[in-house]
Amino acid sequence: MTRSRRLLDACSATMDRALAMRFAEEVGSGTIGTQEYADYLEIEASFVATAARLHGLAVWDAPDWTAMERNARAVHALTTEQADYFRAALAAWPVRARPGVAERARVLSDFALAAAREGGYGAVTTVLFAAESLYLAWCTRARQEGGAPPGPIADWVALHANEAFREGVDALARQVDALPGTVPDDLLVRWFGGMLEAEIAFHDAVYA
Repeated sequence: MTRSRRLLDACSATMDRALAMRFAEEVGSGTIGTQEYADYLEIEASFVATAARLHGLAVWDAPDWTAMERNARAVHALTTEQADYFRAALAAWPVRARPGVAERARVLSDFALAAAREGGYGAVTTVLFAAESLYLAWCTRARQEGGAPPGPIADWVALHANEAFREGVDALARQVDALPGTVPDDLLVRWFGGMLEAEIAFHDAVYA
């Protein structure tokens, strides 16, 4: 069994709770509120900037050319395709985010950046593998259910359920598999599980 698979198995209960979070359920069923999604656009745009910085750090610390190239592609996708999405969605969305939501949702960036400071490349790879595995799973489910409202919401779901995104998650899994044994499994579990817990709190912030 690969190291990434063992990590997913070890954190499966936390992943199940993350997949059951209210935001993912409401996007999948098409019941997400207009105001709640406006808040989400605000906080997710901020985290995408954090993710780009994290992938950039992984480029700097990458152990080989393959890892460097994978993370560089991720930076490119975040700063082009996803940045374009937020520009269009924010311009089209009928209401703006409520004051204070960004502060309530800082937990995700705070956790990821603290992990990066603690564990460098290994931590960055692990927390991004957690975040992107979660998004691939819930957006694939939402796309299959077909309940996401057309427009920016369905577009966001599709962006995280397409083949390019799946390939990015697979690349992160291979990077986890290649981490040296000097980074113990229990540390990976702490980073991965902690990132999922932060994802839950982050998405719940739109309902506070």
